[in-house]
Amino acid sequence: MAPLADPQVLACFRQVLANWNVTDYVTAKDVALEWAGKNCAGFSLKALARVMYDHLQAGGEIDQVRETRREWNDRDYHYDFRLAFAGRLLYIETILVDDDPRDPTVHIVSIHDAGT
Repeated sequence: MAPLADPQVLACFRQVLANWNVTDYVTAKDVALEWAGKNCAGFSLKALARVMYDHLQAGGEIDQVRETRREWNDRDYHYDFRLAFAGRLLYIETILVDDDPRDPTVHIVSIHDAGT
């Protein structure tokens, strides 16, 4: 895993996460929402998006991972966050949806405890 270094992709993440409080800039698969709802006290998608924004603003890293799984090969990369939320260290796998480069979004595809 390599830290995200591409300035254009990083700018997209900054742009999206700056809108953490606006509906549909950060979305998530149902399975990710279900896991977080069961395992993270006080979970809401907007609260998690805010923590992701704060993580990036504080200089936290995002890992850029080349996608090699055949079932997910519609994107070249996915992007992983490892951050604290609700007293847990979480691994959050995301994709950057930049089909409209003027209005990108982030989609969370998986959330679980980091290290599991």
